[in-house]
Amino acid sequence: MRRPSIIPKHEDSNGWWETLLPPTKANVLRETHHVQTAIIGAGICGLSVAHQLSKQCPNDDIAVIEAERAGNNASGRNAGFMLNVHSHGPPKKIDVLRRNMKLWLSGLEDLRRMVREFQIDCDWDEYGRLYGSAGPDGEIHIAEIAETLDQLELEHSWFSREEMQSKIGTSFYKRGLHTPGSALVNPAALMRGLARNLPASVQLFEESPVLGIERSGGGFLIETAEGSMRADRVVLAAGVFLPQFGVAKNRFVSMATYASLTAPLTDDELSQMGSAESFGLLGSSEYGSTIRLTKDRRLFIRNVFEFAPGAPTSNANVVDISSMHRKAMQVRWPGLAETKFEHSWGGQMAFTNNNGTVFGEVETGLYAILTNDVSPMTRGTAAGRLLADFMTGQDSDLLSVQMSIPKASRLPPRPILDIGVAARRGLLRLAARKEF
Repeated sequence: MRRPSIIPKHEDSNGWWETLLPPTKANVLRETHHVQTAIIGAGICGLSVAHQLSKQCPNDDIAVIEAERAGNNASGRNAGFMLNVHSHGPPKKIDVLRRNMKLWLSGLEDLRRMVREFQIDCDWDEYGRLYGSAGPDGEIHIAEIAETLDQLELEHSWFSREEMQSKIGTSFYKRGLHTPGSALVNPAALMRGLARNLPASVQLFEESPVLGIERSGGGFLIETAEGSMRADRVVLAAGVFLPQFGVAKNRFVSMATYASLTAPLTDDELSQMGSAESFGLLGSSEYGSTIRLTKDRRLFIRNVFEFAPGAPTSNANVVDISSMHRKAMQVRWPGLAETKFEHSWGGQMAFTNNNGTVFGEVETGLYAILTNDVSPMTRGTAAGRLLADFMTGQDSDLLSVQMSIPKASRLPPRPILDIGVAARRGLLRLAARKEF
């Protein structure tokens, strides 16, 4: 019996989720059901597997089991960048980056198609992305990003400090670098839309944390608090909680990052935002701040990374860190000193040591998938579709690309890992202190 010791339960205020209309009542897993495939986790990986598997196996019954609500888990808590490529630091091996780009671009196109097909209202914005550089570390890294874009022959344009002031209303950044090709969304709205438009053969159960999985009668028995599910095969798509089911232990580092979101800016507040047009800015340094002005006039700020190997981010941490978001806002836009945040929250991401993957069959009938490192939403969308293809014996050039990515390498045990993560985090934050 695989029994998780940690049950995902967020208690903070995910602004993306809170700005939406109240959801319909959750369909809680009760009594006993039987399906051909049970998918644990309604994040981007789990829902992508479900959408594709229903096409490959139209006569199968499929279930997605989510501990919380689709859209209020990690996939609905990120900054909302649907990236076609992203790379910090010196240019990587260009052939490896091009290989990953095929996956990211495929996932991005899947999302574009589904947003159009299902008419998902998620504020989809083809803005691309803007990098900002404020200090010495930012200057080094923004030049490295430009070099990578040059090697990939991707379009990009430079903005001076004066142009940054004109476009986004602040002279905080020495210069900016814009590149098209990626999109911005409200990620909670996107995920809720993908969940709402699951095919008829897929049943979604929410607020139904899995308490145990065991082999039973040639398949699996899944237990929840109020019911159970018998499945011929199981897909584990539980994100950073995979190790709770005995999978991918010591293969990735779980890092928490935090965000805050204002109410819609008033006309006076918006007048201080340069052109007042929506944008998405990534810090050129790994530890820099991520900032967005949304289509509905809200200012979003995300920074701070913490090692989070256990339960979801606590509300106490969020309250403390939101004060850092306020400082980041005030140093860029002093005129917004009185502007308050309506919501502050955290979310967790997985980082591997070798940009490796968790993908495939871990034992007979049991599959696992994890979206990790950079571009998690587009990467996860492609990986989910490809896992469904893998499960049904559908081969393709893109699946070969996915299978060519090495498995996530083993990390040092704790507490050695904790020491290493703390040291790297400290060095990154020190280097990027001017970008914060």
